[in-house]
Amino acid sequence: MNDVSINELEDEDEFIQRWMALEERLKAPPGKFKLILCDKFDYSDAIVGVFETLEEAMKVRAGSEGEPNSFIEYLIYDDQGYLIEE
Repeated sequence: MNDVSINELEDEDEFIQRWMALEERLKAPPGKFKLILCDKFDYSDAIVGVFETLEEAMKVRAGSEGEPNSFIEYLIYDDQGYLIEE
C-alpha cells in the first residue's frame, strides 16, 4: 500500500488546480483558434492572437517563427483547449 502524506495530497490538488487554470487560460473562445508564444527559457507565455480559422492562425505562426530558436515555441489551441498539431 502507498503511504501518502497529507502534504503530498495538498501538493497534488494544487498541481491539478493550476493545470486546470492553465488549460482554461489557453482555450480559445468558441469557434476560434488561439496562437500562443511559449518561452521555454523563463517559462512564460503570451497570446499572439485569436483567429477565426485555423488557416489564419497557422499563417501568422509561420510568419512569426522566423529563425529557429530552441527556447521559443508557437502553439495553436482550439476552443476545447486542445493543442492543434500540424
